[in-house]
Amino acid sequence: MSEAYSDRGLTEIVLGFLVYVFGFALTGYTVLYAVSLVGGWPLTGLVDEPRWVVRDKQYMILFFGMGIALYYLDYAYQQFADESPDVGIDAATSSTAGESVDGALERARRVWERVDPYIALALALAALFTMYHVYTNFIRLDEDAYILGYTTTDHVVGVVLIAMAVDTTRRAFGTTIAAVAVAAIAYAHSAVGPRLFGVFQHSGQSWEQIAENGAIGISGVYHSTMMGIGSTWVAIFIMFAGIAKAFGLMEFVRDIGKELGRSLRTGVVQIAVISSMIMGSITGSAAANTATTGSFTIPMIKDQGVDSDVAASIEAVASAGGQMLPPVMGVAAFLMADIIQVPYLDIVQAGVIPAALFYFSVCLAVHFTILKFGWISSDLSSFRWRLLLNGLHFAIPMGVLLYTLVYLRYTPLSAGMNTIFAIIGVMFVRNFVVGVVGVGSDEVTAEILGREIQGDDLLGNLVATIKQTFDGFKQGGTDMAPLVGVLAAMGVIVELLEGTGLTARVATSIVSLGDVSLLGFGGGLFVVLFLAMIASILFGLGMPTPAAYILVAILVAKPITELGTPDIATHMFVFYFAMLSAITPPVAISVAIGARIAGASFLQSAKQALRLGAPGFVIPYAFIANESLIYWSAETLLAFPVVLAGTVALIVATIGFDGARDLSAPVRVL
Repeated sequence: MSEAYSDRGLTEIVLGFLVYVFGFALTGYTVLYAVSLVGGWPLTGLVDEPRWVVRDKQYMILFFGMGIALYYLDYAYQQFADESPDVGIDAATSSTAGESVDGALERARRVWERVDPYIALALALAALFTMYHVYTNFIRLDEDAYILGYTTTDHVVGVVLIAMAVDTTRRAFGTTIAAVAVAAIAYAHSAVGPRLFGVFQHSGQSWEQIAENGAIGISGVYHSTMMGIGSTWVAIFIMFAGIAKAFGLMEFVRDIGKELGRSLRTGVVQIAVISSMIMGSITGSAAANTATTGSFTIPMIKDQGVDSDVAASIEAVASAGGQMLPPVMGVAAFLMADIIQVPYLDIVQAGVIPAALFYFSVCLAVHFTILKFGWISSDLSSFRWRLLLNGLHFAIPMGVLLYTLVYLRYTPLSAGMNTIFAIIGVMFVRNFVVGVVGVGSDEVTAEILGREIQGDDLLGNLVATIKQTFDGFKQGGTDMAPLVGVLAAMGVIVELLEGTGLTARVATSIVSLGDVSLLGFGGGLFVVLFLAMIASILFGLGMPTPAAYILVAILVAKPITELGTPDIATHMFVFYFAMLSAITPPVAISVAIGARIAGASFLQSAKQALRLGAPGFVIPYAFIANESLIYWSAETLLAFPVVLAGTVALIVATIGFDGARDLSAPVRVL
């Protein structure tokens, strides 16, 4: 038994080292690519310029291979680390049970849990092999093979690439989006397509054609929008968030939240909303944000006396709503700018007023809910402003981000690169001032091979800061790895659906509804918008918002624009409802995670989430009807306060409280 423990300990050490190396390498590779695009190859004279510097597709090939390998290695590492020492005893005990179905299923589950990490390791090797094959044969696959034909090895590699994209998506984000990918593959096959009817019927593709279109033809998993934007604009911000976490940004946000909770009448609740929205804007996943920030905000909210279902719903709505917060907007802003080919700053401007409307309405709904049920803090103290000094240095990289994005109008990749360099430089200076000079009470430490390094002297300070930086690069890479798979799966879905002609036929069918009238009135646009809302929510169920937005943008947005609505307003419309799918039953993934953390009923939490987030279902219709909310003009000065008044009225009606007294049913209806 001890030998098994020893082997398992060695396995964990080796896997932990590999995860660290691959995580650091993925972030370093992305930053190096950004530097090369902005200022040229930085290692001239030392290392010849690689081909991937000038070939973005080759960059994507290496990025995808490293990202998928990193995800599988990290998954296997987590599985080995989570194993309990008595797993063998449990397995032996279960084998003596009767031959019942439950017993058989339990044994099968245990066998799978034992085998699964080794399958993940095998798939990590497969990711590296397929990366090598596609990269070394790039010129042939990208140019000659389309005319001369692909080899059997090419087709097998293509199938493996698609399978890994679907499998990593299943492991990281659940079965919903993976099932959509499998359904798209099945739909594209010649065994299914010709047997369908109406707009869904098509001639079909062989498995070789699916392998070509889905991967090996340098498309699908290497889709120019999905993986192209994901491996650059999206990746650089996910990695910045990982670096910032390693430097203590999350701890600083938590400390400020706790302190504000002691000095506000509504306690920590509003702070939980604000911190969750800020983190949601960066992460791009309502589920991941609910799981991370909710793990400390939900217990804090419950400690104030708030019911479990309300605590879960507050965190779920805030985490989902953060994705509409400019300038990052959960990385969807970058995708939107590329899909509709408009300047990124236009997307940021368009998102400001809708985000303000949603922010204000959610904060007001939470405020009224806390006051209505008397969940207020009674033991208040003044805020310790000196606490802000502990995180004052974080203002510099955030200022660099806003300055480069908004004023200098750099690309998100360039702005993210400069922000990463800014936070690293700031941390070296900050750690020197705190550790060596002795300003403040904080300590500068880092752990290397189980040994704590103190940053009290110059050498120790440099070593500790370098280790923190390396940890940040590793964290950024591991945070990005799960998203690599889902972006690849979305590329496969989009490529195959467009290849069958479904997107064009669906668009034509939806546009034809523009001539529909309701009770003799022209209601065609409303019908199309309503159907688009339903489709956006359905496609978004269980998916990360960026992935859901890509799907609805391809399938739903085009027919709406053909009815005359502006591009940005249309894409904002479908994006909002894809985002709100995180709090919409029956899946409501953000609510489900929040309810599990809070120990609350899922249905009750979902009901509360819909109540708090009700204005979110109205605001998109408002900016379609009032384009000045998106495209600023003099009319905006009138439209914004009018729509704001409407959202406030809706909140008062859904909560049944106006800040001073409970409202009767007739008043709420009015």
